[in-house]
Amino acid sequence: MKATVFRLEREQEDMANNRLKLTQTNVQRLIREHDGTKKVRHWDTEVPKLFLAITPNGCAAYKLQIVKPDGSKTDAKLIAANEGSPELARVMAMKELGRMALGEADLVTRKRITKEEAEKEKASTFAALSSRFMTTPEKSPPRIKQRTYDERERLLRVHILPILGEQPFRQICRPRVRELVRAIQAEAAKHPRAREGTNPGAKLANECQGVIRAVFNWAIEEELTDVNPATFRKLFKDTPDKRSQMPDGALKLMWNALRAEMQTDDERHGWGSALTIMLHALTLQRPAEIVAARRDQFDWTPGKEMWCIPAGQTKTNEVYDVPLSPQAASLFREALSKHNSPWVFPNKAGDDHIRHDGPKQRWMRVRNKFVTEARKIDETCPLDGVQLYDCRRLGRTLLVRELGVSPAIAEACINHAPDRSMRTRYDVGESIEDVRQAMELWGDEVERLVGNLSSKGGIDDAEIRLTVG
Repeated sequence: MKATVFRLEREQEDMANNRLKLTQTNVQRLIREHDGTKKVRHWDTEVPKLFLAITPNGCAAYKLQIVKPDGSKTDAKLIAANEGSPELARVMAMKELGRMALGEADLVTRKRITKEEAEKEKASTFAALSSRFMTTPEKSPPRIKQRTYDERERLLRVHILPILGEQPFRQICRPRVRELVRAIQAEAAKHPRAREGTNPGAKLANECQGVIRAVFNWAIEEELTDVNPATFRKLFKDTPDKRSQMPDGALKLMWNALRAEMQTDDERHGWGSALTIMLHALTLQRPAEIVAARRDQFDWTPGKEMWCIPAGQTKTNEVYDVPLSPQAASLFREALSKHNSPWVFPNKAGDDHIRHDGPKQRWMRVRNKFVTEARKIDETCPLDGVQLYDCRRLGRTLLVRELGVSPAIAEACINHAPDRSMRTRYDVGESIEDVRQAMELWGDEVERLVGNLSSKGGIDDAEIRLTVG
């Protein structure tokens, strides 16, 4: 108690000693004469609770001492000395004292409340909601594929958050999302590459709608909101009802072109995307899964060569074993013989695999070159309009219609999601040997369609031992 009384008396004495009318001249003199050893206060004689505070490093500001209802004191900064005059500081101080006399919160409390409200408002934005969604364990790798996660992040960052990011997510309505989806489609349709499709920008717009829908579905599960404004039918048709079969000669024309390019010096760094296209045609696996293949995923037991794709790398998010036909095994060995990287198809830097869209872009470039040359001489090119994924569709079609493979095994060959119906739950037999037989039939069929699969007739035994040893 005595210590408290002594402290108050000392504060009053200091205030009396340091009290003067704060003018511009006095303020500049006090700043110049400050010795820099400690923080000092110079109290104003016009407004008793107004003072000039000078820190040891010479920074000065006008502050107001506030006495709270509980008797505690705090200082509130009004304005820096180099940003305003003492007269302006007095006006600001009198206004604050007037508000407090009328029962309003003091300046410090108001600033704290304003900051809390701003943080609360920021936390309620769609940007904050999507950030929480992306960092949730069940929405992050390894629960979902890294490529899926990266694509969601890109769509949010590039196309969605610049428009919806600062809006409170509970105020986002269905018309607003529809407007955004239409705007994304219209902007994407302007890109020259998008014009090659049947409905430019449709796929991107629908994917953005899907991401917004996923975020709000998660928010509903977390009881953060009750409504999903993105639950409406796709505004744009991004896939045809049914594509026609790849024309005769198309695969052979592409295969030979890729082999020819791989033998030129200019294309020595492009062998990865070329071999990925060939392996897509031979294994019927998705290009994105092939480019991410690693050296340690292969079993080279003679006659039982196998590629095991881990769960995080497949579209079904389940481990999938791919029996390799002799032709597919030879191409994988060819790729591995070119380097010592852990990736089968490393990028130029060697620190990762090639881009997942590299094979698609390579296909389009070669295809467009052939189509342009054919049109110059008024001929039809078998590759006109053919997409990379048509190789997979061709394989699925011919396996059943020409090679006598059952639809169930054909579906297993292309790693479609397994049938979960009741009738399949009681079939506990293994189908891996049936799939291997089907893949060998398909390898022979591709060889018949294309001709010689390798520019050298395959890799010799010495190279194979070196590659897999």
